[in-house]
Amino acid sequence: MKMYRIVFTLFSLLCLLPLHAVAADCFSCHDQAAFKGRVVHEPVAKAQCATCHSPHVAKHEGLLLQKEAELCFSCHPQIAQRLESSPVAHQPVKQGQCSECHTPHASANADLLKQSGRQLCVGCHDELQQDYQVVHQPFKQGQCSACHDAHAGTDYRMLKKAGSQLCFDCHKVTKALQASHLDRNLRQVDCLGCHNPHGGNNRSLLRAVSHAPFADNNCNSCHGRTTGVDLCLNCHAGVLDSFNQVHTHLGVGGPENPCTVCHNPHVGDRPGLLPTNEGSVCRDCHANTFAKRDKMLHKHPGWNSCSDCHLGHGGDHPAMLKNGSNVCNQCHELHSDFSHPQGEEILDPRNGRSMDCLSCHDANAGTMYKYFLHGSGERGLCVKCHQSY
Repeated sequence: MKMYRIVFTLFSLLCLLPLHAVAADCFSCHDQAAFKGRVVHEPVAKAQCATCHSPHVAKHEGLLLQKEAELCFSCHPQIAQRLESSPVAHQPVKQGQCSECHTPHASANADLLKQSGRQLCVGCHDELQQDYQVVHQPFKQGQCSACHDAHAGTDYRMLKKAGSQLCFDCHKVTKALQASHLDRNLRQVDCLGCHNPHGGNNRSLLRAVSHAPFADNNCNSCHGRTTGVDLCLNCHAGVLDSFNQVHTHLGVGGPENPCTVCHNPHVGDRPGLLPTNEGSVCRDCHANTFAKRDKMLHKHPGWNSCSDCHLGHGGDHPAMLKNGSNVCNQCHELHSDFSHPQGEEILDPRNGRSMDCLSCHDANAGTMYKYFLHGSGERGLCVKCHQSY
């Protein structure tokens, strides 16, 4: 108890010292050059190390007085407020990892960012590392924040504004532009449906793959004719068989044309007139799955390429899986020979169903455990069935 009082007294005296004296003591061990830069965090500039750090002990790494995000929000409450009012948060922000993007002491970049321009963003979003013949000016200049909010937003893209509102902050609606879009009200269209906001192979930044009638400027072949799925079947009659399965996407559009729910009728990034990120299409209907996956620690690689495992139109297996529960074997062929016993004769005691890969793994939404297991592979998962152990 006496030792505790001594330590407490010393700590109290230390707190009474001028803050620059505390900082000077810090720099006796920590290289002061690491705390200098074009932009310096205000507490650092004022030598107020004790604003964020405890000089002796703390519950948090780096001797922080609070958890990283809580500490940052104590001075930046407007960010916390935006997170509370927004349905989607940037993953590092959601996980309280402000230092994934910002350096806490000093930086050569504005807002204490670790890197400048889009270099920081492509570190995680490697799909942006593409070579375009024509690059959208904000993207070329590394101004990702011109269109995106780095902390939170109303959808997974975290765009600052929805639909064409974002584009027409910079692009004027002229008569020529209106005429090139069949005199439609451009304030009500989704520009990003046809245009790539980062770059493309032409000045209009149209997506790379064009629907044949659109490429031939033959708008009348689709517009002004019958609506619904029959419009597409006039040219793609053979596709109908792929929908006539036990599980089908044929009715996803309700009374509307189900084809245009997933496919862009004008242009796309890949064959089938789909975007590069297939998940952006599937997310519209399967939002709960994506929301669940966002929270998981371990996710299957390439989880945005839904068609790697699922059939897009229809299938006879649940979830429209390719080849049913054997879908995993198309990549993990060796596991079919030495894994846990599976098949119709091996029943899962929890539900009486045949054991397959999905009995133990969740490759769809992911889990908090390695290999997307439903529980700890050391014991927690196994004892669900093997309770005698």
